[in-house]
Amino acid sequence: MAVLAEDMVDRAVHALLEGNDATARQVREDDDQLDRLEQEVDELAVNLLAAAKETQDLRAITVGLKISNDLERIGDEAGTIAKRVLALNHRGGWEPPLKEEITAMGERACTLLRECVDSYVADDAGKARQLIPQDDELDLLNRSYQKKIVEMMQVDPSGIPGYLELGEIVKRLERIADHAINIAEGVVFIEDAPPRCE
Repeated sequence: MAVLAEDMVDRAVHALLEGNDATARQVREDDDQLDRLEQEVDELAVNLLAAAKETQDLRAITVGLKISNDLERIGDEAGTIAKRVLALNHRGGWEPPLKEEITAMGERACTLLRECVDSYVADDAGKARQLIPQDDELDLLNRSYQKKIVEMMQVDPSGIPGYLELGEIVKRLERIADHAINIAEGVVFIEDAPPRCE
């Protein structure tokens, strides 16, 4: 799920940079596959919960469910970005500004997602704790780009529909980072489990 979700985000932001409708459409189609994978994880987790005896097991399974949900939501965010890219591509004669900057923000969100998932796979709460503050950096980028987009709207009112699409893409990238941080927080939660009461 993590590999697919990251790939969807990466392709969605590169579809913006390249103005590529086919890539954007494929991202939207891939969301169905991510939904199916989440359902498989849910079924597996229910079976594991029924057999779990240790507090640590329960926490790990619960966190696994939450991570599955966050990955599915990241796929939804990538699908929304792809939808906005398609809308931008059909605005004839209007070249979206900030494409390189927004693509770089998307790459940062993908890197953060990959590192958070790596901390989960490695059961590395120390690494997860170090990643959590990076969410603030993407929040700052979101606010900075949103401000620039509003300023561009004021200068170029005819481009407002396109600027709104760009603003939505930036917001979705910030949300992807939020979901990635949820994964890191889950890793910390597993480690902080209290000993089982007898």
